[in-house]
Order: sequence, then structure tokens, then C-alpha cells
Amino acid sequence: MFFIVSSIFIKPQSFSTYFDLGIDATIPEEPIRENAEKQNNIPFNIDIFNAAIEEQEKESISNMDLLSSWTVVVEEYKDKEALMADFMILKERGLKAYIQYKENQENRFILYIGPTIDREDSQENLAKISDLIQFSPKIIPYD
Repeated sequence: MFFIVSSIFIKPQSFSTYFDLGIDATIPEEPIRENAEKQNNIPFNIDIFNAAIEEQEKESISNMDLLSSWTVVVEEYKDKEALMADFMILKERGLKAYIQYKENQENRFILYIGPTIDREDSQENLAKISDLIQFSPKIIPYD
């Protein structure tokens, strides 16, 4: 009902008013992308692009080296009882110790201390077990 009443009182506009706005609606003969390439006139060099990608990868690898964390490899074990005894010694000294199963070899376990963000913290952990002669620990980057 509203539409009927509104059609009586409101006069419709013709399309000619839209054409008088001066909008250019013509489709260009040349694709816009070709025009942009002609205007920029910058050739693409694959060698420069590859070199830039390699440089970016090197920078990200060097940044990862700065952010790596550290762990102390205490010892490698075949015997679970000896492993658990040494694990308990480290825990009693207040160290954060963990055990990892060596995937490539059957019944091989590795005892670690850490991980730590700062290498100095791993060196402090190493100093805490320096009096234990049964260990030959070393600091390595944590994976």
C-alpha cells in the first residue's frame, strides 16, 4: 500500500539525470596493467629477487641464533636404574632435569638439565654439578 501511495506523490527520476553527472564510463582499450608497467618502466630481474630472498633467509637464521635457548647434556645411559638414580640426584640439587629417549638406538636415554634462555644460566647449572665426577656434561643449543 505504501508503494502505491508513494508512486502517486513522488515523481520518479529519469536516467538522463545520471548521464549529466560527467562520469567517464568508457572501457579503456588497453588493459590497465600494461599501462602501469609502461609508467613504472621497472624491469623484473629474477637474479636480484633470488639474492634478496637468500639474504632474508640468512638474516632470519642469524636472528634465530640470537634467540636460541640452551641445555646441558649430562650423560647418555643404557641402564634405566642408573639413569633414574642420577636424575634424582639432579632433582635433589634443585635442577630442572629431563630425560629424552634416543630414537635411533634401542634402550638409549639422555639426561639433560634445562633448557635455559641465557647461556650463562646453563653455565651456572653446569657449575652446580661440577663436583659430581660420574658426569661429563656439556652445553648445547636446545632444539
